[in-house]
Formats: sequence, C-alpha cells, structure tokens
Amino acid sequence: MNEITECGISEAKDFHSLWKLPGLPMTECFGRYDPNHNLAFDQELLISIPTGHVQLRNQLDPKILYGTSEYSFRTGGSDKSRRGVDFFLAYLQQFTAGRFFESAVDVGGNDLFVVRGLTETARHCAVVDPICVQIDGQIIDGIKVFGRFVEEVDFSSDFPRADLVICRHTLEHVANPRKVIDQWFRQCAEDCLYVVEIPCFENLVESLRFDAVFHQHVHYFDLSSFQRLIWECGGEYLGHTFNHQGSCGGALLVAFRRAKTKQVKPEIELASRIAWFERRIALYKTQMAMMKEELDALPGPVYGYGASLMLATLGYHLQTDFSQLTCVLDDDVARDGATYENIPVTVRHTAKVAPAPNSSYLITSLENIRPIYRRILDLSPRRILVPLVC
Repeated sequence: MNEITECGISEAKDFHSLWKLPGLPMTECFGRYDPNHNLAFDQELLISIPTGHVQLRNQLDPKILYGTSEYSFRTGGSDKSRRGVDFFLAYLQQFTAGRFFESAVDVGGNDLFVVRGLTETARHCAVVDPICVQIDGQIIDGIKVFGRFVEEVDFSSDFPRADLVICRHTLEHVANPRKVIDQWFRQCAEDCLYVVEIPCFENLVESLRFDAVFHQHVHYFDLSSFQRLIWECGGEYLGHTFNHQGSCGGALLVAFRRAKTKQVKPEIELASRIAWFERRIALYKTQMAMMKEELDALPGPVYGYGASLMLATLGYHLQTDFSQLTCVLDDDVARDGATYENIPVTVRHTAKVAPAPNSSYLITSLENIRPIYRRILDLSPRRILVPLVC
C-alpha cells in the first residue's frame, strides 16, 4: 500500500481531508469466509488543492486488487451493465458517425463485450486489460487481446497506431490518470478520438452512494475535475453526457482529443465544493446510524436481497457484518451457494429458498433498489428496509 504524495491529475501536492475511513474492508471478494483473514485497510478520502479532484490517500497494489479471482466485475455480466454499454455506444455514435477508424482500442475491456460493437467501425480492434492475462496475445473474433496494465502497452507499436480509444470504468482505477492520458497523446494518432466513461462523483454525492467509495476506485471524477485533467494533459474537451442510471450513483461520459489550439484553464470554486461534499458525508453518516437502529429492530426472520459486490462497504457504514440475515437472496443462479471472504453470509438463488410470508427484508444491493423492491413485494413481506434514503 502506497500513500500518495501528488494529485493524480496534476502536480499539486496539497490536500484537504474529507473523510477518514479506518479499516475499510475490501469489496468484490467472493470466496470462503475466514474470520481470521483481515481484508481491511485504513483509507482516507482527500480533495486536491487547488484542482478540487477527489481521490484516496492510500493505493493498494493493483496486482492484489485485480487478480482474476479477487476482482469480480465483468461488463456483460448483468442487464444493467449491458444497458450501460448501449448508452455508451449511442453516445459514441455522436462522434463517430460516418467515420471509419484504422485502429480502435478498448482500455479496460475485460470480457470484450464493448469492443465487439466496434468491429464494423474500425479495421483493427484491440482490448487492454490485466484481468485478460490468461488470453494475453490471442486474437479472438478478430480482436487482439493484451492482458496487461495500460501503462505496459505501447499504443504506437503493439498494434496499428490507435485513432479511436474508448475507456469505460477504468481511469478511476489507475494510480495516475494524468500519466495515462499523456501516454495516449504521445502514442496515438494526432487526430485520435477519446471517449471515456467514469463513475461521476457529483452523482455519487447527490445520491449518497458513499458505499461506492472503495479501494479499487482510487479516483473520484466529476465533470470539473475531468475537464481539468484534459487541460493538464494538453487536450481539448469535446462534450459530455450523464447516465444517471449508471453504477455508483451515476456515470459521466466525456469525449476529448489532443488540443490543436491553446485551451482555457478550467477553474473551480474550491471552498463551496468542499463544504458541499462534507455536508453530504455528514448526512450519510446520520442516515447510516438511523438505518443501523432500524436493522437491529427488524422482526425476524430477516433476508437480504441482492448479492452486491460492495456488500462489505455497506456493512462497514451500517456497522454490521450481516450475520443476523438468514441468507442473501439473488436472482442470479450462478451465485447460489456463494459466500464472501469477509462477510459471514451465504447467497441463495431465489428459486431455491421459500421465505415464509411476513418475513422481513433488507435490500443489500444499492445498485438495484427499484427492481429488488418490486421483487420483494411478491413475497408478502412484513417489512422492507432500504438502507438509504435519497
């Protein structure tokens, strides 16, 4: 674990602490529960002065965070993520219509789900993602796979010089996004188009999704901080949109390119920005304390619903290990019988468990509150606790 000394989007070295998070648990850790295996690390949420960029103080070794067993997210793994891909490709089309690319690269493309939608748009396609290490160097359906970290790939020689780079939900994970975009601008074609999607911190704060502050997400961008990043690297901002139904409270999509003329430096009002973040964090803490009391008072039996990848951080803020739950129900049959390495609960497929009428339920996946609430209503619940009011 390394403690940062410099802002991830600039050379600024001054920080203001927004939130100390001692013993924050790891997320996305499915496996055998071991109470003696401590999967938690001290963490702190910082804001950079003067850029206003939010990031974690401590960065864990990415080789630990993103092993094939430790990191569970796959783009095509759920209906919600597939809808997110459709949203992204529709936005991308606004900038690519009528243009044919020589070389398109998807940075962070894990299961090749997104780049398959580009094979008719570009002559050559590639994916860069370290979790593809077992298929590194292979060509699958015409797509060249690089199972490496983005910093280890040369965009000017490992494949035809890229003139289209897409990157969904990846830059928030890398140690230094500025160096990555500097790398792209050096190694890609001069007219290369870049379209990036990231969790939006402004949306996260608005929706109080602070359970989505976790070790894998080192950086927390919003539009102002990402525009500052583009400017720092000598780029030109082209446009943006929001997917308010995206993960972690909502996503931000930004298009940009290397600047051809001098760009105006983006400015922010830092004091009001910090004050707003801190007010929302305080409100979240109050809500979690209230929800903890409600959870402890729920009449049994109590079932969780939704095998969230971030269940451990939700439990951290609720100050519970969820051991009072009979099990966590989930609609994915592949999750039946799954357990978490750091939470003493078992996941059961909804077709294999029949809760008695008038049981109580805790929604344990904040990514899917609305569909889960509707599903629970069919089970004749006594109480349904949604652990977040926003």
